[in-house]
Amino acid sequence: MQLRHHRYTPPWVGSFLLLLATLLGTEACETQTWEQYMEAAAFAYQDENFVDAERWFLAAEQVALGFASTDPRLAVTLGNLADLYHSQARDVEAEPLYREALERLERIDGPESPRVARFVADLASFYAILDRTEEAKPLFLRALDTLDWELGPDHRDVLVIRTGLAGLYLELGEYGNADPLYREVLSILLASEEPDQDHLMTVLRDYARVLRATGRESDALALETRGQALRDAL
Repeated sequence: MQLRHHRYTPPWVGSFLLLLATLLGTEACETQTWEQYMEAAAFAYQDENFVDAERWFLAAEQVALGFASTDPRLAVTLGNLADLYHSQARDVEAEPLYREALERLERIDGPESPRVARFVADLASFYAILDRTEEAKPLFLRALDTLDWELGPDHRDVLVIRTGLAGLYLELGEYGNADPLYREVLSILLASEEPDQDHLMTVLRDYARVLRATGRESDALALETRGQALRDAL
């Protein structure tokens, strides 16, 4: 997926496989074909075989249409199909699938569940990448409000959403809103024993942009230097 340089998004396939694992084992006979289609689609996506990935996702969708209205698997399928389309810049096709997946999960889980919040964050990132900032901002805030409460400020998902929201403020020139978000995320990452290096480099670089834009040149240079040291060490 082509992301703009100031965004940080966790790996799509890893998130999918984690979510898939949480759905396994409850109705084994009923779900076997759906599981096989979804797994085949995930591995085709990893291999960048997008034609086969789409074919398997569509097959999984047909199976999921037969599940009960309270079953989340159709929403999961639609959300991952939307990710696939988005990765190919087929955003006109992706958007209604993202929205349908979210609406289905809201009916199943309730509007403030952690799983819904993660879908909300995905939709926020989608709109942010398309520069549809007025749609992205309330979604980021909604997702952050739920997951910060449920998971705590140090959780990786919360840090990713804070970074996405800070990046949105940065692009809008709302440096006063971006600054505390970047500062908090950076503090948590630096205090972590094994921070995600890509995430840390993104925050160092983009927070430096905020500092430079607000006249704090020496602080910006210090972050840029630290980020360059991390890149050189890779």
